[in-house]
Amino acid sequence: MGTPDHGAVTLRDLAADLALSHSTVSRALADHPNVKPETKLRVQARARALGYVPNGLAQSMRGSHGPVLGLVIPDIRNDFYATVAQIVGDAAAERGFHLALSITGDDPDREMGDVRALLVSRAAGVIITPTANARRETLAMLRGVNATQLVRCHDGLEHEAVLIDDQAGVGAATRHLVHHGHRQIAYVGTHREISCGRERHDGFCAVMREHGLDAGRVALGPPRPEFAQHAVTALLSAQPRPSALVVGSSSLTIGALQALRGLSLRWPQDISIVGYGDPVWFRLIGDGLTTVQLPVQDMGRYAASVLQLRFESDAQSGAVALGQVATRFAPALVVRGSTAPCHSK
Repeated sequence: MGTPDHGAVTLRDLAADLALSHSTVSRALADHPNVKPETKLRVQARARALGYVPNGLAQSMRGSHGPVLGLVIPDIRNDFYATVAQIVGDAAAERGFHLALSITGDDPDREMGDVRALLVSRAAGVIITPTANARRETLAMLRGVNATQLVRCHDGLEHEAVLIDDQAGVGAATRHLVHHGHRQIAYVGTHREISCGRERHDGFCAVMREHGLDAGRVALGPPRPEFAQHAVTALLSAQPRPSALVVGSSSLTIGALQALRGLSLRWPQDISIVGYGDPVWFRLIGDGLTTVQLPVQDMGRYAASVLQLRFESDAQSGAVALGQVATRFAPALVVRGSTAPCHSK
């Protein structure tokens, strides 16, 4: 097939040319991790050859939407979300959109108001990290919006969820400590009402039980440093005292380290610790913090690409159903100086 003679090349043209489904082409262009590499290369090469260029701003100006992408996140102080905001903002600008940023603080009422404001502004799409207790009104509003869930997945939303393989990440952290001889391992994470909190806790429990170890030294709560500080202090006051600690959130890692400082405990001499996320300062404290490194760059770019491609597909009356699926990105355990073999008897 040659270049279509009816104007600019569309996703529909590209799919027909390649004899692939619309959804496969869209995912390949968005660099979906579950699309075979050879298929991605084939689609992307043919797109270049046919001169396919996404044009989000032009689509939005012709349609009923404004050139705005919404990003709704719980906390901009968290290094992960700050990086996501930068990535999505850059991706939006490249596509001719403006970024509207909402910081909910995990407050469902604030989330509802911000989502309503995005709808009023006729946002072309929304990337949202939903609160655990999202209001029914919020869920109803989002059902009619081009949206993507990020990090967390809410049962009341059918939009595609761009997630971390949280169970595997915390599982790898726990297994690392077990292989270092630790048997008294504690876990501090976010509460199970949050989907990622549930999966991270499950990852810890699964590995502990796999090795016949007690998975009961656990504290779950809100993703706030102050919670972790109190929780770690309490966990380390019990006997026998844990020899190692796994933390299931970047914010909680801050509080955990504050607790260890307050107890005058050194790592890894007195206790081994594995954090979550990997801000630059994790590499600078002591000999570096062993941590679960998150695929933030890939997740941010993919989430923005999915919105763009779905929006364009809808505008061309060739809607592609990318929703109702979860795309999981693999984290990586980075071993540094905060973990060591267990010396306790």
